[in-house]
Amino acid sequence: MNKHLDGEKKALRSYFLEKRSEISERSVKDNLIWARLVNCPNIINSDCVLTYVSYNCEVDTSALISYFLSHGKPVYVPKCLDNGIMKFYRIRSELDLICGKYGIKEPVGCETPVITENTVCIVPALSFTKDGFRLGYGGGYYDRFLAEYPDMFTIGICYDELISDKLPCSPHDINVDIVVTEERTVCSLAKG
Repeated sequence: MNKHLDGEKKALRSYFLEKRSEISERSVKDNLIWARLVNCPNIINSDCVLTYVSYNCEVDTSALISYFLSHGKPVYVPKCLDNGIMKFYRIRSELDLICGKYGIKEPVGCETPVITENTVCIVPALSFTKDGFRLGYGGGYYDRFLAEYPDMFTIGICYDELISDKLPCSPHDINVDIVVTEERTVCSLAKG
């Protein structure tokens, strides 16, 4: 582990957590992001959607989850297991969620997705670059999960003011295919 890199990431996490908590008109911005996502061809043509359940000032995914469920799109949400692994399980309504690890809502079901190139995963972060690199919370859950499924289409979502020109990256950091904000959709050049 690079202690300098870890320290830099820790400082940036504090900075972006505070910056995100100060964002105004959050519900308006959430709706603009939601509109971009539901019209994204990759989502429209996907077999299923894997998405996080929003927590602590993240881009709100509750309306998005409700939309997918009401339109018959299979939805899977993550559960963090004790061994540092994250798995996704299907929900059929928001009643399938309970308060879990870290105070984040998690699924109660046990049906896992069949992940293919037609699976879309919506990924949270504190910040993204235009190249799709992300600064997460530091647990490595998403990096480990995404590394297992390199052909899955990934979408990072965040507020536009949290887009960074550059973020410190480790060799194990996985970038996303596109980043969606309330103002734009950016295709990742790094992922090809």
